Amino acid sequence: MSLTLEEELSALLGGGAVPLPNTYDVAPETPQPLRLRHSVCYIVMGLLLNDKDEVLMMQEAKAECRGSWYLPAGRVERGESLVEGLCREVREETGLLCDPLTLLAVEERGAAWVRYVFLAQHTATKGI
Repeated sequence: MSLTLEEELSALLGGGAVPLPNTYDVAPETPQPLRLRHSVCYIVMGLLLNDKDEVLMMQEAKAECRGSWYLPAGRVERGESLVEGLCREVREETGLLCDPLTLLAVEERGAAWVRYVFLAQHTATKGI
């Protein structure tokens, strides 16, 4: 069964995987195709604006990029949907709770990673 692009994106946004076809137009000795959620790193990134249209940025604490400014982002954990991963990363990195409004961009680096950039709305501060 072949899925449309919209069906594939819906499955990925819901935390699922896209089924792989049973046959491939490649020689048998070539490596197996990528298995989504198993061999690719999924990254979520949140773009949050305040009521003055200022962008929430954070300073990186990791030694290799300390002092650099970034949007809140991180890896999606196994079993998490993209939205759950986004909300968790924003909460862990900024202490803010958020609701995603829309998917702004999808970027990929081949077999290395796929990054989903969301526009999100700040809803509360953690613990309030």
